[in-house]
Amino acid sequence: MRYFLVFLLFLSKIISQNIDEQFFSANNYYNSSNYLESIELYEKILDEGWESSNLYYNLGNAYYRQGMIGQSIWSYNKALRINPRNSDIKHNLEILNARIKDRIVLPDEFFLVRIYMKIKSRYNLEEWLFIGSTMIFISVIFFLLSKLYIFDNFILDRSLIVFIVTSIIIHVIILDRFLDENDNRIGVIIDNSVDAYSGPFYGDNTILFKINEGTKVKIVQAQNNWIEIILLNGNSAWVPLEKIRQL
Repeated sequence: MRYFLVFLLFLSKIISQNIDEQFFSANNYYNSSNYLESIELYEKILDEGWESSNLYYNLGNAYYRQGMIGQSIWSYNKALRINPRNSDIKHNLEILNARIKDRIVLPDEFFLVRIYMKIKSRYNLEEWLFIGSTMIFISVIFFLLSKLYIFDNFILDRSLIVFIVTSIIIHVIILDRFLDENDNRIGVIIDNSVDAYSGPFYGDNTILFKINEGTKVKIVQAQNNWIEIILLNGNSAWVPLEKIRQL
């Protein structure tokens, strides 16, 4: 058993070194303006099951340099999920979203909803889990102290209530964040001026409208090589599978 664990550690180290070498090579390609080569290596790293905000961010930059706006928006969105406070990712994503042709602009949300969304997106899921666990730990400590009568019981009871309520709110945010990050029903259109069809089949008389590159859509279902989608304005249609990339 011990030798098996040593072997696993050795194998993990070799794989990690290989990933680091590929990432370093991809960065060199990017710095040398060989963007297609860098994209190929970044995507290869993703295919091997490795991901990080830096990887997605660099991939987004490479796609942008190649003029592939949809793929770039997809990459930045993936990076932002891992590192939601990165100002560079946010800045690049805002610029690209503004460049989407005929993009759908929804009315402003209620200000309390905006505040909640801003708070929720401040941290990623792992960070929220850490905060939630810390709040539970502090609540338990205050509960034990209140039972030992070491300090003023009135202050401890009020503090305990505050921590419990805060902990409940945080865990609601954690659940919401978990559902967001595990929702694979969101996708990005990665091709320019994509025809949207009334059903999962081709035909000039079945084209409903066109969807511009970089548009975010909700995925309803998949059928063969087709995806049924819903736009932010409620319009639904079918697009070929290769025209969309799931987040």
